[in-house]
Amino acid sequence: MSEVKYDSQPMALEKWLDENLNKKFPVQLPDGAKKWLADNSWWLALIGGVVSLWGAWSFWQLGHTASQFLNGLSQVYGVNTYSQDLGVFWYVVFAAMLVQAVLLLMAFQKLKVHKKSGWNLLLYSSYVSVVTGVVYLMLPYYGFGSLLGTALGAVISWYILFQVRSHFAK
Repeated sequence: MSEVKYDSQPMALEKWLDENLNKKFPVQLPDGAKKWLADNSWWLALIGGVVSLWGAWSFWQLGHTASQFLNGLSQVYGVNTYSQDLGVFWYVVFAAMLVQAVLLLMAFQKLKVHKKSGWNLLLYSSYVSVVTGVVYLMLPYYGFGSLLGTALGAVISWYILFQVRSHFAK
């Protein structure tokens, strides 16, 4: 494969991840697996985008239903209403879910023809995931465990992304 240029917005991070999760990493995916992942990334991104949109819609519905239920329950017991809104972090997480879904849906056509710009969109989606993990630190019942899970998921996704990076040179 030809050398792929570093052309994402945070180029230094892309270069560092490529060096550490691809070129210097002791475990490499077999060439057949890399080719299969690169050739099929477009429909995986499409499915991921649709599922992410569905997840965002479900998150929206669940948040509002839970808020209404808790407000109704508070009124039944004569207590001040629980909450009038869901809070700023809830909306930040919802927006991040939408951004990830849109990035995946924008990427699938470009991935189908092995464009580097499609690969970049997958990388940006993973960055949004990391930011969301940091936001989870601010939410009750999530905290540090969610951040660790997000970090592990990000490292795995970056490993796979950078293993197939050379297939997206166009």
